[in-house]
Amino acid sequence: MKSLLDIQQDIRDLELSAKEITKSIRSLHTDIENIRDSSDIAELDYARIEMLSRQLPFGKHPLNKLEDRTCCKIYLEMLLNIVCLDLESENIINRLVFLQWLQIQSRVNWTLEELYKDCMKRNRKIYYEFAEAVHKKYWSYFMVDALITANIGGRANREILEYIVDLNTILGNSKDNLRTYSLISRIVLQQNVEGISKVYLPDVYQCLENYGFYVSADVIEQVKCAYRDIVVELRDNETIEFKWKVKQRTKVEKGDLIALYKRYAYKKEPCKKEVGKRVSWAARSGVEPGLVTEEIKAASSGVIFQFKADNTYYGVIAFEADNRDSIKAWVKANRR
Repeated sequence: MKSLLDIQQDIRDLELSAKEITKSIRSLHTDIENIRDSSDIAELDYARIEMLSRQLPFGKHPLNKLEDRTCCKIYLEMLLNIVCLDLESENIINRLVFLQWLQIQSRVNWTLEELYKDCMKRNRKIYYEFAEAVHKKYWSYFMVDALITANIGGRANREILEYIVDLNTILGNSKDNLRTYSLISRIVLQQNVEGISKVYLPDVYQCLENYGFYVSADVIEQVKCAYRDIVVELRDNETIEFKWKVKQRTKVEKGDLIALYKRYAYKKEPCKKEVGKRVSWAARSGVEPGLVTEEIKAASSGVIFQFKADNTYYGVIAFEADNRDSIKAWVKANRR
């Protein structure tokens, strides 16, 4: 899947003024106008598309609860514009199957074919209508649906990406929101969290629970596991006077002191042999060991979960909503 982030800076700054937003709408309208006369999509087997759409393994979309059918209709037509911006794509059928599923979810009386024909008659007013008619709580769903539609098959052309970024601007979303929507759409399409940077997982997790109709509990659990970080793992025989410096389920930042312990260590002296500019050190035989205090600092930010298992102290940094028993099972499975 192409990342929108790779081309955002080349398209335009997302913090546009009202005047620039008007230009964006004009640009969108021009792009759509270029494909108004195409009839290829009208020749498709819509009965087969509907049959395939009913096999998609998703739950009930929020459109199912939206009683304003006019809003649903505009919502769907705005997504159909994405298909129309890439009529030569081999992914056109898969995109239409997904949009057919959305049409069924919305309970709009218009068929997918009728919606397509109607969107071809629309002028630039539809962009204003969409922003005004569709409630704000549906805007994030729309952006995710747009990104899913765009990236079905693993690729989206530049015209589609520009269209999505412009719509994101018109809706007043930030580039950080757009990145999060892009990552959520990627998870929906892959049904896993592979390849997603850990730094973005908190934002993704916070939003992903709103998309339970697209992803299973197992996928959400994958996000939790991907964020977990084992920062303490010390056996009893490796420590003396182990002490936690933070309480259970404390929120910590990277670099915070979380534990202290003592260990035996021999005094050392430099050997005569030098390697380059570095001195090789060796323990001096016959010297009594002494106690050394060691600090353990958080390697990442999050909430720390503490427990002891198999004579070992564990500290795991995870999401606040995580569960200690689940973390213990995860540690055990990863330490076999």
